[in-house]
Amino acid sequence: MTSPAVVIDNGSYTTKAGFATDDLPNLVFSSNYMIDKNGKVIIGDDEMLNNPNLEVMTLLDNGLVYNFDRIVDNWSYVYDNIDNNNGIDSKEYPLVITEQTWNTNKNKTKLCQIAFENFEVPIFSLIKNPLSQLYGCGKSTGLVIDIGASVTSVTPILDGIIQNKSSYHSKYAGDFLNLHILNYLQSKTDNLGVSGSDSFKQWNLSHGLLSDYKNLSLSYQVKNYQLLNHSHINVSDQRNHLEHLFDPISFKIPNISIPEPTLDKPESHGLTNLIYFSLTNLQQSLYATNSDSNGAPSQNRFARFIELFKTLLNNVLITGGTSSAQGLPDHIINDLRALTQKFFPDYPFSYAVHQIRPTNSDNSDIWDRQFGSWLGACNLANMLNDESGNKIALDNWFISKADYEELGEDLVLEKFK
Repeated sequence: MTSPAVVIDNGSYTTKAGFATDDLPNLVFSSNYMIDKNGKVIIGDDEMLNNPNLEVMTLLDNGLVYNFDRIVDNWSYVYDNIDNNNGIDSKEYPLVITEQTWNTNKNKTKLCQIAFENFEVPIFSLIKNPLSQLYGCGKSTGLVIDIGASVTSVTPILDGIIQNKSSYHSKYAGDFLNLHILNYLQSKTDNLGVSGSDSFKQWNLSHGLLSDYKNLSLSYQVKNYQLLNHSHINVSDQRNHLEHLFDPISFKIPNISIPEPTLDKPESHGLTNLIYFSLTNLQQSLYATNSDSNGAPSQNRFARFIELFKTLLNNVLITGGTSSAQGLPDHIINDLRALTQKFFPDYPFSYAVHQIRPTNSDNSDIWDRQFGSWLGACNLANMLNDESGNKIALDNWFISKADYEELGEDLVLEKFK
């Protein structure tokens, strides 16, 4: 029997890690890091909080790893602590890493190289976030709307195939909400109770005060909020901060330039328009696919289009840490129904819009949103230990160290395309 895979989900906000056989990740820590005056890399929330005067640095940009030297330190931290703060030998466990759909070939190759050459793992896989999340819900067709810390993405998936040309993402996500909330709180007080280097203050606010404030104010409409210095401010006149995700330019932030949205730059738009771009582009793609040899639409194009869209819209998965805000999923579903009524009036789509919901408790819903990528990747990783699924997993999602050494980069790009 193969050892359980180690699954690592490197998000811009936190890194989630654990064994694929675990119900939840047993390590959840900041993806940021510090370097002290002796060159030691500091990782982990408690350790970083003890060094407020050091600079806080990042691993990812636009949802993609760019700092490969430090991703080695991040993964090493996982291997040193994953077993109840005990270390394990990376050579003995398969490794699964999650990735965004827009990950580059250069990144894929580098991550694979680190896995096999630095950590000498026996088996490795890069699993795309939306696909793993949808599979984790037992679906192969659906619309995955992922609202994380640094990136919001909309990804249609048909029969297990990501429709890349109809997938869009933007930076109007949790960190963007933080900017508005911070501006709002600073209008209420001159002292938010945070000290240290500028980058530490920004990191500490994001992981502490702003995170807590979002969880409370967006859910319960609190009137008074306690700051880190234990003082209280009245926030009863707060705006609905969630609206910034849908209409990013409605409210300006001092000293921050937000570009006007343009049709040639989908990433400049809010969430509703991202969904619109995705659906209309997918419609055009499906029409083109179902054309005859002369380029004219085939007779069954409408039936096929309606069948696929009904299935897609009946399986809307809203995920990501920021999506946990109360009211946000309902807002998205209502917008989606309005979009289908307005832009697809000839087809009865609006009634088909339904959100995939967990079948368990409310807590399950929270964990599915916070850890959806990690949990989905675990489901696929566990196929390695399933007698009937092992060959499927190895053929479709995993590369062995022996195959990597024999075939190299070509295999990586073919397997993880």
